[in-house]
Amino acid sequence: MPTEPEKKGTSIGRRRLIIAIKFGLVAGLIWAIIHFGWLDLSELTSVAGKPFHLALAAALMLVALLLTALRWRMLLAVQGVRPAAWEVIRLSFIGFFFSNVIPGGVSGDAVKAYYVVREHGKTPRAITSVLVDRFIGLYTLVLTASATVAVCRLSGSLSEVFARPRVLMLCWIMIGLAAGMTLFSGAMLSRRAKESRAFNRLLDRLPFHKYISKLHDAILLYRDNKGTLACALALSAAAQIPMVLVILLVGKALGDGGLSIGAYFFLAPVGLVINVIPISPGGVGTTEGALEFLFGAFGSTIGAEAAALWHVLFFGWSLIGMVLYIKGKKAYDAAAKETNALGEIGCGS
Repeated sequence: MPTEPEKKGTSIGRRRLIIAIKFGLVAGLIWAIIHFGWLDLSELTSVAGKPFHLALAAALMLVALLLTALRWRMLLAVQGVRPAAWEVIRLSFIGFFFSNVIPGGVSGDAVKAYYVVREHGKTPRAITSVLVDRFIGLYTLVLTASATVAVCRLSGSLSEVFARPRVLMLCWIMIGLAAGMTLFSGAMLSRRAKESRAFNRLLDRLPFHKYISKLHDAILLYRDNKGTLACALALSAAAQIPMVLVILLVGKALGDGGLSIGAYFFLAPVGLVINVIPISPGGVGTTEGALEFLFGAFGSTIGAEAAALWHVLFFGWSLIGMVLYIKGKKAYDAAAKETNALGEIGCGS
């Protein structure tokens, strides 16, 4: 039988192989996007002549990122974890940075959860806040896309576009996701479901069922704090507006003049949902391909370029997280060394 060090070495080797494969996939996707002409690098350089668009887009992205950090703070408070606003912003930006550099396996969410647990304890509750924060972010993206479809259908705008088979399929996918996520959240917040025999039988058969039960108990706390949950949803919905405007401004900087604001309120949320799929670091490559397809369905050719510029802006803001991470790690290491030194002195005396 393999020893513990051998098992650990095999696990690390497998993890490195998966990361290498995913980085290879990113490189392959970027090569394909450029090779087949979906991403025009000359178009990206042309936006240098429109600094106002890019500066405003960067400012709006910062507003959206700060709103998501405040949303997480509200969700943490329900779990009895109340860090200062700056602390939540710091951890959020560290999470943004790691979501850009680590594909899948360890995401920015996992890093945020780790730091909250290390600094405040309450492991199940801290992890629950991160999971619920991610769910609410995705949920409001899907709702925004679905609401745009409903408004456009009722008003008659973009009727020709939404009648196209590819776009119609995407509309139904978003509406189906919205309905499914609504039913799922209702079931997770239901105490009746928690107390049912069927639910408990299913839970007992799951691996780590005791830990999952603790996570579910933490989720039920949001049922008892409906006002806070509603505020978190409203804050998340508000954060979608500047993020959509970021992609709109990027599109205008790239010379797009054919897409309406309504089209962007459908395209941007769908693209951002795809962006969080843990295939590549920060969704690089996958989002470019997806937005090229989505924009193409609306008759535009700047989808990949818009996604690339969005990634550049997001990566730029995430560098703040890198600085904060390095600074915090140095301070933590110094404090740990000082603690160890004091312990040695105490033992010696």
